[in-house]
Amino acid sequence: MIETHIYKLRKIALTVILLVVSIVLSAQEKLSDREQALLQRVQETQLNGSDTDFYKANEAYLDYLRDRKEWGKYYRTWMYRVIYDVNHRHFHRAFLQIQHIKDDIEERNQGKYLYITNMGLGFFYNGRNQPDLGEKFFRRTLQGIDVKDDPVAVFNAYLSLAQSLSFTRPADAMAALDSLPQQMLQNPMYESGVLGYRCIIANKMDDRKAFDRYFLRYDSIRQQQPEQFNAVNLEQVMVCRSLMNKDYRQALAWCDSIDVPLTATELRIDVYEQMGDWKRAFQTAELRDSLKMIGEREALELHIVDMAHDIDMLQAEQDKAEIIMKQLTIVGLMALAIIGLLVGMLIYRHQKNRRLKEQFAQLQEAQRRTEAGQAIRRAFVSTIQDKLNSPINLLRDYARIFNNPDFLLKPEERPKRYTDIMNAARNIESLMDPVLDSYARGASGITEEEKLICTDALRTPLLSLISTSQIIIDGKGQIPHDEYMQLRDGVCRDAYRVSTSTHQLILFSLYGDDFPTPKEDRVGLNELARSILSSYDLHPSGIGIEKNRVLTTEFRTDVADDVMVNTSLMLQELLNCLLDNADKYATGGHVVMGCHAFGDGTYAIYVSNEGPTIPAEDAERIFDPFVRLSPQEHSLGIGLPLARRLAVSMGYGIALDLTYTEGARFVVTGI
Repeated sequence: MIETHIYKLRKIALTVILLVVSIVLSAQEKLSDREQALLQRVQETQLNGSDTDFYKANEAYLDYLRDRKEWGKYYRTWMYRVIYDVNHRHFHRAFLQIQHIKDDIEERNQGKYLYITNMGLGFFYNGRNQPDLGEKFFRRTLQGIDVKDDPVAVFNAYLSLAQSLSFTRPADAMAALDSLPQQMLQNPMYESGVLGYRCIIANKMDDRKAFDRYFLRYDSIRQQQPEQFNAVNLEQVMVCRSLMNKDYRQALAWCDSIDVPLTATELRIDVYEQMGDWKRAFQTAELRDSLKMIGEREALELHIVDMAHDIDMLQAEQDKAEIIMKQLTIVGLMALAIIGLLVGMLIYRHQKNRRLKEQFAQLQEAQRRTEAGQAIRRAFVSTIQDKLNSPINLLRDYARIFNNPDFLLKPEERPKRYTDIMNAARNIESLMDPVLDSYARGASGITEEEKLICTDALRTPLLSLISTSQIIIDGKGQIPHDEYMQLRDGVCRDAYRVSTSTHQLILFSLYGDDFPTPKEDRVGLNELARSILSSYDLHPSGIGIEKNRVLTTEFRTDVADDVMVNTSLMLQELLNCLLDNADKYATGGHVVMGCHAFGDGTYAIYVSNEGPTIPAEDAERIFDPFVRLSPQEHSLGIGLPLARRLAVSMGYGIALDLTYTEGARFVVTGI
């Protein structure tokens, strides 16, 4: 019978409060004496005290938690007040408290605790005999709780959901109990409380087998661990057991031991109905209806008292508003005199604001035109990039192949291969002026001195590459082997410099307008770094500052292999810039790429070499475009500035590690 469970729910809801308090006490073994006393007072007054005593104890504990900013315990303690009001049928007060909790959570930006208001509404509607709405809000509660962070709340939510479902869907209620966090049930007090409720639901489902299984464990805890046994629903469980065994005399005896008249009366009706004693069942039902009417009348009286209190408060607010209105009238009259003095100033400011609006509109139009021009420029550079991709990749491929001294071309194959290289170089040369011109129109522009640097770094190796390839082609395979290998080494060096510098200059131009790069790719951090390092080819001797060096690569990490990050494929271009720089200036040893995890949940990737160190005063200057620390350098000086621009566009940081003294180490942070 649905009505039978109404008062049971009130008693079980009170059990939830006791469970929560016990959990807090046991989980926090090092509570201060002050907090221990406040908690004990709340527990005592909610069981034995008056409304006034409980509210005072609850408010004192709330003040203590608010001062310490322990918001999780603060809102759960506030929820004790809601459950207390529901159990005592102060529904109007309970609803107002739920609204206050919600407003306080939003005001303090503590959104992760909003699930507590849903739990409060679930208790509210269950207490008002609206289990469907109770179920709705308990399910919302479960959606908002982090199981790992707050297993106590999950336990209470599932237990309360089971209470809602037990009214009409006992099978679903049992399933909700099956979802309770198992670690909570390791405590005999919580386990016995849940087992008692399982027995009641199994009896409602008329499932004798399930009832016997749950009761066996329930009774075992009662007999063997009485000090940890939760006896809240013992009488109801024993009534169900007696009914299962058709021991009606014993069932009635257990009913007599229940100190709540309405609960005892409800259970007697079940006993008489099973006995077939319809006369006494009818008489007891009349008594139940009388008790319910008394309870409903008391609840209505309390509701009226609460509303009367609110009306008094509203009247006081209205009286206060009338006083304020009179004060405002006086102030308004005084203000009229001041307004006259301000009119002239307002007219002046209006005219000034109009001029400012016109200037602002002009600025907006100029910005729109600038953004449109930048979009056109980026589209133009992207078109050039598409045209240059093929010759750049061809030069990179040949540089990679020629980097291996064991790779040999037959004399008759050389003209065709070097014709391809020469044609690719000429394609790049033909598009070099548009590339430099597009960069000059970027956000930062380019000076005449920087144009000379670009010419030195790009056109010189281009012309060298074209002329060397022409010499090999004209030789028709008749050039002596040693001389040919020297020429091929020059082609390899120039092909690498041209392809890398051109590619970096185009990217630098594309990412020079402060456009953010979306991080839409989810990749494994270690897997990405390993892949980039393994696919990178060390340059042939003579590219760097040290000839005939021995150089190897090494990967290091303290990050787990299953760590995934959201990033952009531009991260690969960034790391290639750092590898180019490390390779270029390494004198030997290892070029190391590594991954590191920080305590705040972010990660870093670093690249280091063994070679000359960079002075601290140049630690930032090297990220400026076209900077050369040595007059003997002929590089473009765009690799590290490009790395910085790519990092900024993805929201990362990049810097030189000044604590590293064996060479140079660059660190990309914020991944």
